[in-house]
Amino acid sequence: MAIKGNKLTVEDIDILDGTPLSDIKPFVPEFDIFGRQFRAGWLEKQAVSPENVKADERFSG
Repeated sequence: MAIKGNKLTVEDIDILDGTPLSDIKPFVPEFDIFGRQFRAGWLEKQAVSPENVKADERFSG
């Protein structure tokens, strides 16, 4: 795996051509680590508490 600029290169992976490879998301301690305290500087600057955030209309059917 390699990252160069805004490109992620992955080799030797068993997938079909044209299928999605990764669902890359930012690290959010409240969702990813339970029972331990971590700091995510980018999230601490946000005024919204992640447990109160709901999906917007992009995900409605």
